[in-house]
Amino acid sequence: MINTRTKILDVAEDLVQRVGLNAMSYKDISEAVGIRKASIHHHFPKKENLIDGLLERCAISYGDKYQRIVDGNGKAPDKLRNLTAVFAEGLNNKKLCLVGSISADKNTLQDASCHILQGTIENTVSIFSSVFKQGRQEQSLTYTGTDEETAFAFFSLLLGAQIVARSHGGFQLFKQAVEVVISGFER
Repeated sequence: MINTRTKILDVAEDLVQRVGLNAMSYKDISEAVGIRKASIHHHFPKKENLIDGLLERCAISYGDKYQRIVDGNGKAPDKLRNLTAVFAEGLNNKKLCLVGSISADKNTLQDASCHILQGTIENTVSIFSSVFKQGRQEQSLTYTGTDEETAFAFFSLLLGAQIVARSHGGFQLFKQAVEVVISGFER
């Protein structure tokens, strides 16, 4: 059985991914979960506590998902396509990456939340960089810059393409844009 804290995080994550961080309210969450706002404040006294909880959970759940892809079998270009599929799935469900959604509102975050956000991004880039390192070693990818710089660029592409495709062209345009870049990396 899912506990109240998890339900709150589930609903908050869905709202942030669909409408954005600053458009989400405790009222929205309380209505969706079927609890009073005071119950949310019991688990997350301030909105920043909720944001921190979302980011910490995201770092674990998506970090694990990305790591499984990276650790799996296959050549680097296939792994890049598998990482892309995670973002494509979100877009197909009309949701943006949680990190991307929260990053868009970074200027409204408290310092602690910014630190967690930065750590989450660094962890994601580190995981993605393993794919580029593999690709360089197996000679299936070619690129300039370091593995980390290229992984950061690729992660940024996924976030940006997801946002733009949401407003223009949708799922198919996202897949086409990312495929152009992956094909450009391939040897």
